[in-house]
Amino acid sequence: MDAPMPSKSLISYVIYGFLLLSLCNSLKDNAVDGKRAYFHTLKINSLPSPDVCKESSKDIIILDPKIKHISSKAFNEGSSSLKLVHKFGPCNPHRTSTAPASSFTEILRRDKLRVDSIIQARRSMTLTSSAEHVKSSVPFYSLPVPASDYIVNVEIGTPKKEVPLIFDTGSGPIWTQCKPCKACYPKVPVFDPTKSTSFKGLPCSSELCQLHGQGCSSSKCTYKTAYVDNSSSTGIYATETISFNHLRYDFKNILIGCSDQVSGNSKGESGIMGLNRSPISFSSQTANIYNNLFSYCIPSNPESTGHLTFGGKVSNDVKFSPITKTSPSSDYDIKMTGISVGGRRLLIDASAFKIASTIDSGTVFTRLPPKAYSTLRSPFREMMKGFPLSHPDIFLDTCYDFSNYSTVAIPSVSVFFEAGVEINIDVSGIMFQYPGSKVYCLAFAELDDEVSIFGNFQQKTYTVVFDGVKERIGFAPGGCN
Repeated sequence: MDAPMPSKSLISYVIYGFLLLSLCNSLKDNAVDGKRAYFHTLKINSLPSPDVCKESSKDIIILDPKIKHISSKAFNEGSSSLKLVHKFGPCNPHRTSTAPASSFTEILRRDKLRVDSIIQARRSMTLTSSAEHVKSSVPFYSLPVPASDYIVNVEIGTPKKEVPLIFDTGSGPIWTQCKPCKACYPKVPVFDPTKSTSFKGLPCSSELCQLHGQGCSSSKCTYKTAYVDNSSSTGIYATETISFNHLRYDFKNILIGCSDQVSGNSKGESGIMGLNRSPISFSSQTANIYNNLFSYCIPSNPESTGHLTFGGKVSNDVKFSPITKTSPSSDYDIKMTGISVGGRRLLIDASAFKIASTIDSGTVFTRLPPKAYSTLRSPFREMMKGFPLSHPDIFLDTCYDFSNYSTVAIPSVSVFFEAGVEINIDVSGIMFQYPGSKVYCLAFAELDDEVSIFGNFQQKTYTVVFDGVKERIGFAPGGCN
């Protein structure tokens, strides 16, 4: 008896699979066109990563030019660097938990609060930068929620006390919790100003207090930072010495907030190092030392280290885009101009990018205008249609179940900014793994508002340079290795 003929649908399926496999092999064999990869290999893993710190080779840097540097060609004399670590990772000596995140829902909740607070803060600001404006319309009651999972460890006072601080390009004040505490975060360091010979409470009569204070208590200038998630920090302003543990140089008379009352939850940090464009951020207060220049690299995973670097000479590998003239005075905005998927530049109407794009260290997922996001999502889904879709989250709506795969080929994604800057997103920044599973989601989302946001997930492994003097932001790949 003759064998039954295969159905037309089965034949079509086999032909489609053969063509798709041939296409993927062709793209892999020719994976790079110039510098643009068509596909990236994503290793699938639902198990926790080894709890071992893998330090970057770029962690050590010096300020004193008389000291000979060890090996890193990416850094240079005249700069200094702090190790950037994940709060929950093994490289953080002050971590209070080993869990990278409590849940997917919690990650999304914190990230949404961060975005909402950025929008609220921008609505409360005008484009004037006068001192009266800074005092009256930005009383630190609409600061972005400190949602970042990345911290730096700095030393405060004389003698030095190490404290872990969130590094945050979206806020200005530098503050840490201080004794005696009315309410402080447990299990993390608390600074005792009575034991520091360099601590000086800011007098109410001082010019700094007139500019930045919110009141007086026992002749000392008081402050309060409040965030839209109802967390806050309350205390007095002071000038103090800040040090990096590998430097001979100390930063004296830095304005900090000394908080005796904090609310909210700490997951391994004692406060915040603000790095926005306001005059009280750390980058602004050290501008005369570092020429108002700093950079950072966010590592690809919690087990690795990145860096937060101040000053130095800019490498020729860094490509810059100008900060937009319409940026609020404290924000870092540049103009997004396009997106590519799988090496192909998408046809997105220019009107989709009329709104500013904020570069933010605290927002996780990149938010795009509706037209731009839908144009990104469609070809990404088309290139991934060979994989089973998972039930999408309302927020991250392009998810796949990779339970039956050890590795998958995913389309590359690039984001373009003004002046021809292209950021070819690292494979670790394209898809977000649902914690404890093998479900991965496209790590971009839609934001129908007056600002788009380039989040830290897409910034991973890039050196991101903030040049305040020339008012520009630059990017270079391979920043953490």
